[in-house]
Amino acid sequence: MVQLPQELIDAIMEKVNERDALHACCLAGRTFLAGSRSNLFRSMSLRWDPSSRTAPVFARVRSFFDEHPHLALYIRDLTVDIPKSQQDQVILKTVLLMLVNLERLAINGHAQHWDDLVPDLNSAILSLISLSSLQRLHLLRISSLPASVVLHAASTVRTLSLNRVIPQRLRDVSPNILPIIGLHNLILPWCLTTDTLTRVCDFLLAAQNLRRLTVDVHTSGYHRTLLVASSTNLQHIELDCGAFLIALDLPPLPALQSLTLILGKSIDADQRWSLPENLSSTITTLPMISPRLEALNLTIHIRTLGTEPLWNDPNPFPFFESPSYREQLPRLQNIHCSLGYSDPFVACAGAYFELAFQRFVAFLESKLPAAFDEGILTFARGVQRSRLNYFDNLP
Repeated sequence: MVQLPQELIDAIMEKVNERDALHACCLAGRTFLAGSRSNLFRSMSLRWDPSSRTAPVFARVRSFFDEHPHLALYIRDLTVDIPKSQQDQVILKTVLLMLVNLERLAINGHAQHWDDLVPDLNSAILSLISLSSLQRLHLLRISSLPASVVLHAASTVRTLSLNRVIPQRLRDVSPNILPIIGLHNLILPWCLTTDTLTRVCDFLLAAQNLRRLTVDVHTSGYHRTLLVASSTNLQHIELDCGAFLIALDLPPLPALQSLTLILGKSIDADQRWSLPENLSSTITTLPMISPRLEALNLTIHIRTLGTEPLWNDPNPFPFFESPSYREQLPRLQNIHCSLGYSDPFVACAGAYFELAFQRFVAFLESKLPAAFDEGILTFARGVQRSRLNYFDNLP
């Protein structure tokens, strides 16, 4: 039985005197009970700060679900930090096994080794990944993760992100693996471990049915392998190009609807700001590569203590100097340009940034005059991110 706060019960008793009215209140409460529970208990976050002296909440959560096991069935979204102590890991295992209807799971391993975790906790995590309801899985900072676990995840969920995940050196899967076809959204943020991950877990590179891809442009070329494998179906691509020293050489992407390019500005010999030449060549090839493109997003990063924001080369990109670009990109609806700091945890504010943003807008208007005249050119300041809420930025 649901226990309402005594203050609410008292208020009802004071305002409602008739038996029929009280009965109506009871019926109304029952009507909204399931929907209210579904919203109240849809998402759960079990986070902890390793530097804090505050004890993790795992024991309290287990006690809560021991008393109200039916409420665990409502949880669809779980974000959890793996605790350091084995005692807390055993408790967490018990909690995880109660969550049988999860749709989204985000795990921060805090750089712990997979084999150092309590075996029962490993089994519980694998059980969650195997749930038929689970659609989105995000793994952060897990070391020595078996390739078989990555393969199991990529073959089960629709959305998978792997950030600072270090695989075991000894590969525990067969070299003859059928192509992954159920994965629709793969997110591989820039980090030093991604190249190692894609070499050990090379089956990720053969995913053939991706609709969305977020990846950095790497010298090893794994980004292009991913693009080629799913080139027929890719609809949304986000590429972190860094300094954009590597030409993209994009394959034909007939289904592509939106392309996001993240890059840092360049500086010429006169200390003036500029855009990398590879950006210009990429934009020029868009009509041949992605004729169905609807949105182009350009995110430019600058340093917090940079030189005076003076841009050079105001000449337009060759393709956007006249309205004739419409003949080759008839579906293009928006070119969105964003300026932010390369450190995502710094607020994009202050006199220096405002001056840089003002000149950034004027510079891009001169680089994309036809889009500006047509009214499809928009601008935004970068959004400061939280160091603690990485998972909040993921689907």
